[in-house]
Amino acid sequence: MGSDTHGIVRTLRKGASPSLVYGPVYKRSQAEKRDFDSRVEMEVQKATSAMKIEMTEKMYEAKKEMEAMDKKFLEAKEEAKENNKVMERKLSEAKMDMEEIIADKVKEGIQAYVKSLGINIDVSLKSEQVPYNPLEDCQQPSSLVPGVHTRKVRENFIKILNFILIA
Repeated sequence: MGSDTHGIVRTLRKGASPSLVYGPVYKRSQAEKRDFDSRVEMEVQKATSAMKIEMTEKMYEAKKEMEAMDKKFLEAKEEAKENNKVMERKLSEAKMDMEEIIADKVKEGIQAYVKSLGINIDVSLKSEQVPYNPLEDCQQPSSLVPGVHTRKVRENFIKILNFILIA
Protein backbone atom coordinates (compact mmCIF):
# COMPACT_ATOMS: atom_id res chain seq x y z
CA MET A 1 0.00 0.00 0.00
CA GLY A 2 1.36 3.27 -0.93
CA SER A 3 0.79 6.71 0.47
CA ASP A 4 -1.85 7.49 -2.17
CA THR A 5 -4.03 4.60 -1.03
CA HIS A 6 -3.99 5.41 2.68
CA GLY A 7 -7.36 4.53 4.19
CA ILE A 8 -8.59 2.57 1.24
CA VAL A 9 -9.46 -1.02 2.04
CA ARG A 10 -8.68 -3.60 -0.60
CA THR A 11 -11.79 -5.60 -1.17
CA LEU A 12 -10.25 -8.56 -2.97
CA ARG A 13 -12.79 -8.33 -5.82
CA LYS A 14 -15.86 -8.23 -3.54
CA GLY A 15 -17.07 -4.85 -4.58
CA ALA A 16 -16.29 -1.26 -3.76
CA SER A 17 -14.75 -0.34 -0.44
CA PRO A 18 -16.64 1.91 2.00
CA SER A 19 -14.16 4.74 1.53
CA LEU A 20 -14.77 4.68 -2.21
CA VAL A 21 -18.53 4.77 -1.68
CA TYR A 22 -18.74 7.32 1.17
CA GLY A 23 -15.59 9.25 0.47
CA PRO A 24 -12.37 9.59 2.41
CA VAL A 25 -12.47 9.68 6.25
CA TYR A 26 -12.35 13.12 7.81
CA LYS A 27 -9.08 13.76 9.60
CA ARG A 28 -8.77 16.31 12.37
CA SER A 29 -6.13 18.89 12.12
CA GLN A 30 -3.51 19.23 14.85
CA ALA A 31 -5.15 22.43 16.14
CA GLU A 32 -8.56 20.77 16.42
CA LYS A 33 -6.98 17.80 18.14
CA ARG A 34 -5.24 20.04 20.70
CA ASP A 35 -8.45 22.02 21.23
CA PHE A 36 -10.44 18.82 21.80
CA ASP A 37 -7.80 17.44 24.17
CA SER A 38 -7.74 20.69 26.16
CA ARG A 39 -11.57 20.72 26.43
CA VAL A 40 -11.57 17.11 27.63
CA GLU A 41 -8.85 17.91 30.11
CA MET A 42 -10.82 20.93 31.40
CA GLU A 43 -13.96 18.80 31.81
CA VAL A 44 -11.98 16.14 33.67
CA GLN A 45 -10.45 18.80 35.94
CA LYS A 46 -13.91 20.28 36.63
CA ALA A 47 -15.30 16.84 37.43
CA THR A 48 -12.37 15.93 39.68
CA SER A 49 -12.47 19.28 41.48
CA ALA A 50 -16.23 18.89 42.03
CA MET A 51 -15.67 15.36 43.36
CA LYS A 52 -12.83 16.61 45.54
CA ILE A 53 -15.03 19.36 47.01
CA GLU A 54 -17.85 16.88 47.58
CA MET A 55 -15.51 14.40 49.26
CA THR A 56 -14.04 17.17 51.43
CA GLU A 57 -17.55 18.15 52.56
CA LYS A 58 -18.40 14.53 53.30
CA MET A 59 -15.17 14.13 55.28
CA TYR A 60 -15.97 17.27 57.28
CA GLU A 61 -19.48 15.98 58.04
CA ALA A 62 -18.08 12.58 59.00
CA LYS A 63 -15.57 14.25 61.34
CA LYS A 64 -18.40 16.23 62.96
CA GLU A 65 -20.40 13.04 63.42
CA MET A 66 -17.38 11.26 64.88
CA GLU A 67 -16.77 14.11 67.33
CA ALA A 68 -20.43 14.02 68.36
CA MET A 69 -20.23 10.24 68.82
CA ASP A 70 -17.02 10.61 70.85
CA LYS A 71 -18.69 13.24 73.02
CA LYS A 72 -21.72 11.00 73.61
CA PHE A 73 -19.41 8.08 74.36
CA LEU A 74 -17.45 10.11 76.91
CA GLU A 75 -20.69 11.30 78.53
CA ALA A 76 -21.96 7.73 78.72
CA LYS A 77 -18.62 6.62 80.17
CA GLU A 78 -18.74 9.35 82.84
CA GLU A 79 -22.33 8.43 83.68
CA ALA A 80 -21.36 4.77 83.95
CA LYS A 81 -18.50 5.68 86.30
CA GLU A 82 -20.87 7.71 88.48
CA ASN A 83 -23.41 4.88 88.50
CA ASN A 84 -20.63 2.45 89.40
CA LYS A 85 -19.53 4.64 92.32
CA VAL A 86 -23.12 4.92 93.55
CA MET A 87 -23.57 1.15 93.32
CA GLU A 88 -20.28 0.52 95.14
CA ARG A 89 -21.33 2.91 97.89
CA LYS A 90 -24.74 1.24 98.20
CA LEU A 91 -23.12 -2.20 98.27
CA SER A 92 -20.67 -1.16 100.97
CA GLU A 93 -23.53 0.30 103.03
CA ALA A 94 -25.54 -2.89 102.57
CA LYS A 95 -22.48 -4.96 103.47
CA MET A 96 -21.98 -2.96 106.66
CA ASP A 97 -25.67 -3.36 107.51
CA MET A 98 -25.47 -7.10 106.87
CA GLU A 99 -22.31 -7.38 108.97
CA GLU A 100 -24.10 -5.63 111.83
CA ILE A 101 -27.12 -7.91 111.44
CA ILE A 102 -24.92 -11.00 111.32
CA ALA A 103 -22.94 -9.83 114.35
CA ASP A 104 -26.20 -9.27 116.26
CA LYS A 105 -27.47 -12.72 115.28
CA VAL A 106 -24.17 -14.31 116.31
CA LYS A 107 -24.33 -12.53 119.67
CA GLU A 108 -27.92 -13.66 120.16
CA GLY A 109 -26.94 -17.23 119.27
CA ILE A 110 -23.99 -17.17 121.67
CA GLN A 111 -26.14 -15.71 124.43
CA ALA A 112 -28.77 -18.40 123.85
CA TYR A 113 -26.08 -21.09 123.92
CA VAL A 114 -24.58 -19.65 127.10
CA LYS A 115 -28.03 -19.52 128.71
CA SER A 116 -28.63 -23.13 127.71
CA LEU A 117 -25.39 -24.02 129.49
CA GLY A 118 -26.64 -22.18 132.56
CA ILE A 119 -23.84 -19.61 132.59
CA ASN A 120 -24.59 -16.03 133.56
CA ILE A 121 -22.30 -13.51 131.88
CA ASP A 122 -22.06 -9.90 132.90
CA VAL A 123 -21.48 -8.13 129.58
CA SER A 124 -20.48 -4.90 131.29
CA LEU A 125 -17.30 -6.54 132.64
CA LYS A 126 -14.58 -6.49 130.02
CA SER A 127 -12.02 -8.65 131.72
CA GLU A 128 -12.92 -10.73 134.70
CA GLN A 129 -9.94 -11.92 136.69
CA VAL A 130 -10.64 -15.37 138.06
CA PRO A 131 -7.98 -16.82 140.31
CA TYR A 132 -6.59 -20.02 138.91
CA ASN A 133 -6.38 -22.97 141.23
CA PRO A 134 -4.72 -25.96 139.55
CA LEU A 135 -5.82 -28.30 142.36
CA GLU A 136 -9.47 -27.67 141.57
CA ASP A 137 -8.92 -28.70 137.94
CA CYS A 138 -7.14 -31.85 139.00
CA GLN A 139 -9.76 -32.79 141.56
CA GLN A 140 -12.59 -32.85 139.01
CA PRO A 141 -12.81 -36.07 137.02
CA SER A 142 -14.13 -34.15 134.01
CA SER A 143 -11.82 -35.87 131.57
CA LEU A 144 -13.67 -39.11 132.23
CA VAL A 145 -17.15 -37.62 131.85
CA PRO A 146 -17.91 -36.12 128.41
CA GLY A 147 -19.74 -32.76 128.30
CA VAL A 148 -18.48 -31.55 131.68
CA HIS A 149 -16.17 -28.53 131.50
CA THR A 150 -13.41 -27.93 133.93
CA ARG A 151 -13.23 -24.63 135.71
CA LYS A 152 -10.30 -23.43 133.58
CA VAL A 153 -12.06 -24.25 130.31
CA ARG A 154 -15.24 -22.60 131.56
CA GLU A 155 -13.35 -19.46 132.62
CA ASN A 156 -11.56 -19.25 129.26
CA PHE A 157 -14.87 -19.75 127.49
CA ILE A 158 -16.42 -16.92 129.50
CA LYS A 159 -13.50 -14.64 128.65
CA ILE A 160 -13.86 -15.42 124.95
CA LEU A 161 -17.61 -14.84 125.06
CA ASN A 162 -17.11 -11.53 126.88
CA PHE A 163 -14.63 -10.45 124.22
CA ILE A 164 -17.02 -11.44 121.41
CA LEU A 165 -20.07 -9.86 123.00
CA ILE A 166 -18.31 -6.59 123.79
CA ALA A 167 -16.57 -6.30 120.42
